[in-house]
Amino acid sequence: MAGFWNYRVIYCEATKDEAAQYQIHEVEYNLNGKVTNWSETGAAPFGTTLDALKDDAERLKSAFEKPVLKVMRKARGYELVDVDTGEDAYAEPPAGLAE
Repeated sequence: MAGFWNYRVIYCEATKDEAAQYQIHEVEYNLNGKVTNWSETGAAPFGTTLDALKDDAERLKSAFEKPVLKVMRKARGYELVDVDTGEDAYAEPPAGLAE
């Protein structure tokens, strides 16, 4: 199945053992922009050169340009939703991406 991915900020609510936190994650989408998967752990920049590391850090910053998401338990398991609206997470497919 074809699709695309991007970096998104995901908010994790506090538990009795851990404080609330925000992390940047890789989020995958189908061609219609619906979330299909997300990384279990937060993303961290990396590179084989200092310049590559800087470039990757800049790509991670793109997460701040999109609405913050959070994981919600739903009837069919867990899904990402927009923190502000409660709507299912969505991303506009990149221009030129077709089925």
